[in-house]
Amino acid sequence: MSDTTQIEDEARSGQSAGPAGDHQVVPFRRKRSRRPLRVALITLGSLLCLVIVAVVGSYAYVNHAITSIPRLRVAGLVAPVTPSTLDGQTFLITSYPVGPTGTPADQTQSGYSNLVMLFHTNANGKGGGAVTLPGDVRVNVPGHGAEPLWDAMQKGSPSLLVQTITKLTGVSINHYARLDFTHIAGLVNAIGGVEVTVPAATKGFGYKFVKGVNNLTGVTAIYYARDPTVKGQDRLLRQENLVRAVFTKIANDHLLTNPVTTVHVLSAITSMLAVDSNFTNSDIESLVSQFGSLAADAGTFVTAPTLTVGTNLVPNPALDAQLWTAIKHDSIAAYAKKYPSTVMPLAAP
Repeated sequence: MSDTTQIEDEARSGQSAGPAGDHQVVPFRRKRSRRPLRVALITLGSLLCLVIVAVVGSYAYVNHAITSIPRLRVAGLVAPVTPSTLDGQTFLITSYPVGPTGTPADQTQSGYSNLVMLFHTNANGKGGGAVTLPGDVRVNVPGHGAEPLWDAMQKGSPSLLVQTITKLTGVSINHYARLDFTHIAGLVNAIGGVEVTVPAATKGFGYKFVKGVNNLTGVTAIYYARDPTVKGQDRLLRQENLVRAVFTKIANDHLLTNPVTTVHVLSAITSMLAVDSNFTNSDIESLVSQFGSLAADAGTFVTAPTLTVGTNLVPNPALDAQLWTAIKHDSIAAYAKKYPSTVMPLAAP
């Protein structure tokens, strides 16, 4: 074997021609496995895909739910100044006319639901208020003379009611919404129940309401709102209180911004809601988003003051004029502070 061949063999084997103590020992290194990292990346990617699918699915469901809301043709509504936002707008909210037992009602049937409410959002997007107008207060109904307010709804549908309230208050109404209390049970159950206060023990539909705080489920909420043993005005107060309790619960628990609860709550809301045909899907989504981010105490609930003249209930001109101005200037809360007697009581008979 030649010297050249021997040197090449030694170079390949890593041996040197020097003494044994000068030899360098190359440690053995195990090749690191990339499997744990690969598994983690796959898992993370899968979770991300699930989140995207859930978000897209929820968005699709929300759009489907909103699209399913019945649209009503309502004349007399005023286009908002800033249509891209619902801030500074006023909504007329009424109930579907049903009697205390849930059967369809007309103006000749005593005890039917006659909820009429103006819901106003402040221009700064931070709160607002709701003003209830008693359905039996006598006002000037265009084309019919002095009639109970709710008769405008019965004789001319929401359009005549919008015209009547606009003439009475001078407040521009931007949208209309109708609540069907026959479906209130589903909404109350979807939000986990509500609490209402009863000043004295009562019994309706065989159910006993205790004095003080009562925890209502879907069924007992219907009993509370339609109790035929209480007079019509007290039943209206109960319905107002129930609406306030539901609004407060949704806002306080942020149920419309929580992905876990949004779908169920929104589904329950849409099942009992009808809106005007000008109300677009994006409008409703914007309202849901704004309402879902409000604090529970962001809204003020008041009742328009009235006077009794003879046997008729009529508006209180002095106090009502200030209330209508308060709506126009986003100062319902200030009005309520000035006239605390107009604030909707927490305890309804």
